[in-house]
Amino acid sequence: MKKLHLEIITQERQVLTDDVDLILAPAYDGQIGILPGHIGLLTRLQAGELYILKGPTMKLLAVSGGLLDVHDDLVTVLADSAVRAEEIDILKAEAAQRRAEEELKEHLSQAEFALAEADLRKAVLELKVARKHHYRHGV
Repeated sequence: MKKLHLEIITQERQVLTDDVDLILAPAYDGQIGILPGHIGLLTRLQAGELYILKGPTMKLLAVSGGLLDVHDDLVTVLADSAVRAEEIDILKAEAAQRRAEEELKEHLSQAEFALAEADLRKAVLELKVARKHHYRHGV
């Protein structure tokens, strides 16, 4: 059976390289599914959950934007940030969420407010992804 070759890359590291069956990605205009034989595509990603199916297993990642490129069964995700569900430390993400919420209560400049808001969105997304992973795996 045909597979997709997936590479997920951030500025810091190569997060994942694998041959997979299906990718569900948070495209800018909504969730999209990529199967082997998909037409060429370049699209922006928004912050959200990236699902990767390979046989009976599913991997879940939190991505906070970037680009997704599909060409000849090669899918490249250039993500602003990407973290695997199993790598997320729930206690650290909860602390980041509390910190961002406290910062938003302060009198901040417009730029500081935008940064605190982005930190809050990232922490909430990571918590959502980590909790789904823990629920599915009985952790």
